[in-house]
Amino acid sequence: MAKRKSAPPAPPATPDEAMPPKLADDNFVATLREELARSQKTAEGKGGEDLAHRGELNKRLLQDLWEVHNQFEQISVHLTVEPSQTLFATFVEYPEKWSFRDSFDFGAVKTIELHDRTPGWVGFTLRFWFYRTPEGVAHLRGIYEWCEGESYHKYTGWMRMMNQAVLYDTREDDVNLRDLHAALRDLVVRWYTAHLERSPDSLIAHLKEKFPKGVTYAKESYRD
Repeated sequence: MAKRKSAPPAPPATPDEAMPPKLADDNFVATLREELARSQKTAEGKGGEDLAHRGELNKRLLQDLWEVHNQFEQISVHLTVEPSQTLFATFVEYPEKWSFRDSFDFGAVKTIELHDRTPGWVGFTLRFWFYRTPEGVAHLRGIYEWCEGESYHKYTGWMRMMNQAVLYDTREDDVNLRDLHAALRDLVVRWYTAHLERSPDSLIAHLKEKFPKGVTYAKESYRD
């Protein structure tokens, strides 16, 4: 059988395609920068985030959660804070005597977490974060998350089944520390007591009974 010949390259459809014209210098980079700067200024004018107010809220949350951390350490329950205390605090005498680090940008923090690192309690986490509603309104939400078992999936391996209880959720401008602390105190006492009982069962039952249900999802078992 004769070898099939390759077709010759197609000629240009029009003479202009054979020699593309040189692009005109339209000052793309400079005009792009101007447009992006203009867009940023417009966005900032539409209900931009009050980072000073957020910074003060974050300071209070970090102070509160660090105190919770210290109380749990006294019964040999190890919790970890994110962002780490090495970033936001300067210690004179660890862990009790400290002050906020001046160089840390508290207003830039969007999520604060307290993780339980006790064996058998992996995945139990207290989390506060800022988010925007579909209408663009800034909110602060606080949840407690826990693992209710693992299951094996053929393509993804072992997965943890995660549940959440919503402790607090309101507009960032309307955060009431008294209400926030009431929910936080309720959780911490139950969490602490469950560790003394060496079982999370009473904590989980209380969360399901008292607080609204958050999202339920699965995540890989090797992740925190």
